[in-house]
Amino acid sequence: MTTFEQRSATFSTDPPAPGRGRVLISVAGVEMWERFSFYGMQAIMLYYLYYSATDGGLGIDRTDATALMGAYGSLVYLCTLGGGWVADRLTGAETTLLGGALILVAGHLILALVPGVPGVTAGLLAVAVGSGALKASAITVLGIAFSDDDGKRDAGFQIFYLGINIGALLGPLLTGWLQTARGFHYGFGAAAVLMLVGLANYLFTRSRRIAAGPTDPLPASSRPRLIAIAVGAIAVVTVAVATGWLNAGSAANVFLTLTLGAAGLLFAHMLRDGSLNEVERRKVTAFIPVFLASTAFWAVLNQTYGVLAVYSDIRLDRTVEMFGSVHEVPASWTQSLNPAYILILSGPAALLWATLGDRIGSATKMAVGVIISGCGLLVLLPFTGGGPGSTPFLALAAAVLVITCGELLVGPVGMSTTTALAPASYGTRFSALYFLTMAAGTAAAGVISRLYNPDDAAAERIYFTGCGLTVIVIGAMVLALGRRINRLAHAGT
Repeated sequence: MTTFEQRSATFSTDPPAPGRGRVLISVAGVEMWERFSFYGMQAIMLYYLYYSATDGGLGIDRTDATALMGAYGSLVYLCTLGGGWVADRLTGAETTLLGGALILVAGHLILALVPGVPGVTAGLLAVAVGSGALKASAITVLGIAFSDDDGKRDAGFQIFYLGINIGALLGPLLTGWLQTARGFHYGFGAAAVLMLVGLANYLFTRSRRIAAGPTDPLPASSRPRLIAIAVGAIAVVTVAVATGWLNAGSAANVFLTLTLGAAGLLFAHMLRDGSLNEVERRKVTAFIPVFLASTAFWAVLNQTYGVLAVYSDIRLDRTVEMFGSVHEVPASWTQSLNPAYILILSGPAALLWATLGDRIGSATKMAVGVIISGCGLLVLLPFTGGGPGSTPFLALAAAVLVITCGELLVGPVGMSTTTALAPASYGTRFSALYFLTMAAGTAAAGVISRLYNPDDAAAERIYFTGCGLTVIVIGAMVLALGRRINRLAHAGT
């Protein structure tokens, strides 16, 4: 669960809209319910993909299923960028938020009511588009309401962040229980109902004084070209799926290639931009290792929804004794560990950073966080190759705790480092680069998950060792460059 979800936005300089408390309640509420439904659905989706038909699933190959979840996660972050663009240039933030919420409801309903691969395909696409539109716009609407008061804005976003993690904590618990008690489609149906509750809460509590229109409206003359590009893109994707070129197994590779390619083109464009001075050019160069480190971190964190979800299903001892009888908790419940840790540790972490002040630079914090997250995968090494139920629950809980400690270092400072290194004329595009690390890392998690084989002890050991050490090395590389990156982050232009 990301601890810092923010899109660069241009907030209105007009006097703030009254009723900020009402805006906070409505926006934080809809985001909490959106996260409740989103993470609830995601917690059981992987199992729906690879469980056999007799167990209520689709029987897709397990490696293809984990790769598909990586591709889907990458698409969500890409849709966040797209949602921000639509809000800024076409419809405005609040209209985009409402549209995203409706699309989300439709996606969850499709998953609940339409069986088989067609339901999964249409449902996941709708959830990705809807989530991207809602997430990007909710932050903008909240920022407009608090645009005149930094202190109250920080407090407002803290409550907003609290709602995110409450939803991420509780969603998997409900849908996981429904999936084991009644079936997958009941879990998906619950996600749809919860999103409807969130939408109703927003419509009931919203302040009608907030009307966030597009900040940079697209000229009417450009719209036919935009429609042609959109139609062309849909046609290309349709052909790719129909011919089998784009499928469950290859989607993560395609998204990883696209995101890294887009990032490479943007880096090349900035480095060739003659309007940048030498300091700005060095800042762009210094961001390259930060980009790689952030991508590596997201690749580890998103193992939670792929490889570690499989590990929880087939390797973890999930039996608990309650009231004199033994029960097995759903594997999906393990996905509530990360948000639970975030809720517990965020306060102490904030106090620690306030105490340390500027004694540790942002790039150094981020590098240490990446190293810690890589160590999280190594925690499971003593338990590789065991039989069903052979890994103690506390072992996985410890691994997720270590990864979460890394997240507390990487998440809060990732965007801060990004904005500090951004040339003045590339502020928004540098924020886009940070979101591309999320998209690339999530896609990478799907790509490397195809190498995971829980049926081979040696292969499983190599997987956790290789992934963990690779991330640690990348973190160590950024740590070695930390002082230089921190100096550039504070250099004048």
